[in-house]
Amino acid sequence: MSKIALVTAASLALLCACNRHTFTMKDGSVTVTDKGKGDSTIHVTGKDGASLDINSGKAITDYPSDVPLYSGKSMMDMKNAEKNSRVVVIQTSDPLDKISDFYKSGLESKGWKTETNMTTPQMTMWVATKDNRKLVIQVGADESSKMQSISQTLADK
Repeated sequence: MSKIALVTAASLALLCACNRHTFTMKDGSVTVTDKGKGDSTIHVTGKDGASLDINSGKAITDYPSDVPLYSGKSMMDMKNAEKNSRVVVIQTSDPLDKISDFYKSGLESKGWKTETNMTTPQMTMWVATKDNRKLVIQVGADESSKMQSISQTLADK
């Protein structure tokens, strides 16, 4: 699937002030659905049937139960079926140390092996593995909004 064509179509669709729009091209299709108030979905399908779903503003569902997931406002939930990967972005006003404590105990209690842990005053990151999967968690502080942004990337190794 041509990434440039699909990204261009998705960008055009996002600029439209419409509820649902589908763009079809030789490399696949992009469907953008905007339900308002930050709730939107982008579904990309390649000509080979591979798909990518990006959701914003919706509750995160069907997430693996053995992966710790902090509660907060869902900013993005992206699933790539072809690569068996998932990226979620959550926003919360909780302090960085509370979030760090949650992940530190959650990874251990759910059987994840922490390979790397890095902490700075503005960010904490973990890289953990379990079975054939790899999990990367990044928590960053946004001083201007007093919010924390949590990004989790889960994929097969």
